[in-house]
Formats: sequence, C-alpha cells, structure tokens
Amino acid sequence: MALVPIYRKEIEITSEYLDEMNHVNNVWHVQWMQDVAIQHSTINGWGTQRYLDLGAAWFVRRHTVNYLLPILKGDTVVVETWVSEMKHVSSVRRYRFFRKSDGAMLAEAETKWGLVNLATGRPAKAPAELLDCFVQLQKAG
Repeated sequence: MALVPIYRKEIEITSEYLDEMNHVNNVWHVQWMQDVAIQHSTINGWGTQRYLDLGAAWFVRRHTVNYLLPILKGDTVVVETWVSEMKHVSSVRRYRFFRKSDGAMLAEAETKWGLVNLATGRPAKAPAELLDCFVQLQKAG
C-alpha cells in the first residue's frame, strides 16, 4: 500500500454550517479536523477497528486554530492534514483550510494527540508498525 502523506478533503459550504453571523461557525473547523485526521489514518492502514484490535485509541490533548478569514455559504473549502511529529505516545497533526476558488488561506491548525490504552486509560506506547507508518508519513509530508 502506498502511503498518502498529505490528505485533502473538499467541503461545500451550505446553510447547515452557518451561524448567526452568516459564516461558518468555529466548531465546524474542529469537527473537520477530527474527520480528516481519522480519514487520513484510515487510508494509511490505521482505521478505527485496527486501533480497537490494538486496545488503544488517539485522544485529543490540545487543539490550536488560527482563524484567518471567514468561510461563507457557497465556498468550497479544502482541508489538508499531515503528521508533523510522531513520538511513542503522542502525535502532532497539522491542518490547512483554504478556499478552492482563489487559494486564500482561511485557517491553520494543529492538534496534539495522545495514544491511550483503552483498558487502563493510561498512555500507550505505539507499536513499531504504527510508529513506522506515521514516521514515514511525517518524512514524506
């Protein structure tokens, strides 16, 4: 399987994403970050079931989002994600949000993830095959 170092997803902005100010509410940025992180991990061979079989899962330790421009109804947003750092019990994932029509950067973000043993709730050390996959993604990104 060929690894996909940078994952991209397009999102068409409809009314469901808008808040009272008639722009995309910031909670959607965080939702999209989680969605593309899971999708990126999955296409690289590490889907939810594989983590459950391992007895571990990634949990968010910290989100940081820098909102640069509003996202409006009718925009097509491209969300990109990649692994920027991988350690035995943690990973840092970066994100970019830009408007497809003109390439304008809308937001930049980062999530620090912690790998947790589901039975104990304590940090879990990534097995070699997981660590190798994510380190390769980091180097290729």
